[in-house]
Amino acid sequence: MSIAPAIENPGGSCMNHTLRLCVNRMFRPCCVVVAMLSLSACAGGSVARDPQIQISGMVMENQTEMYLSAVSLLVPATGGFVSCGTITPGSRCSTTFPEVNYSGNPVEITWSLAGQIHTTGPFHLQIPTDLDQRKAAEVRVVISGPETAGAIIVQHPD
Repeated sequence: MSIAPAIENPGGSCMNHTLRLCVNRMFRPCCVVVAMLSLSACAGGSVARDPQIQISGMVMENQTEMYLSAVSLLVPATGGFVSCGTITPGSRCSTTFPEVNYSGNPVEITWSLAGQIHTTGPFHLQIPTDLDQRKAAEVRVVISGPETAGAIIVQHPD
C-alpha cells in the first residue's frame, strides 16, 4: 500500500481522506533497534488519548528514489524509539513487539537523506475512526522526500 502524505503547513499536520496524519519534515534511519520502546507514547493527538489502543508493530516506508539512513520514530516523553538503518528506495523496514498501550504522547520522526538529517519535530498521531480497538494496531511511517514525512496508525495485519 502506498501512502503519499499531503502537506499543508510546514511543521504542521493535515488529514487526508483516509484519516492519515501527514507531517512536513523528517529525520534519520538506522538498523532495526527496538530499545526502550515504550510505544505507549507512540501515538498521540486530539483523538489519540484512548488507552484502549494497543500498538504491536512499526513499518517505516521509503517512497523516495534515494537511500534513507538512520530513520527513527522517537517518543521524547519516554525516551523510547524504534529505528531502521538503511532503507533502500521503494522499500520498507518493519518490526513487531509485545503490545503496549498507546497513551497519546507526541512522537518525532528523524532520518538522513543525501547526508542531511531531517526531522518532523514533535507531533501527535490521530486515530482513524474505523480502527477496531479490540485488535492490535501498528504505526506506519512514510518518508516521501527530503522535507516530507508522515505517520499513521493502522490496524495490525493478522
